[in-house]
Amino acid sequence: MSATKVNRTKKAGEEHDRPMIGTWISVGVVGVVILATYLLLFGLFMARY
Repeated sequence: MSATKVNRTKKAGEEHDRPMIGTWISVGVVGVVILATYLLLFGLFMARY
């Protein structure tokens, strides 16, 4: 039997870095939408008085 060669040139988390950028952009967009909705509703509430 021959031993298999393992290529370990990549770092531990390097292959997952690229998809995480899209995840953080999506989280940021959702956060901005939630914040904008809150501010809009708060503004409408304060405009009543």
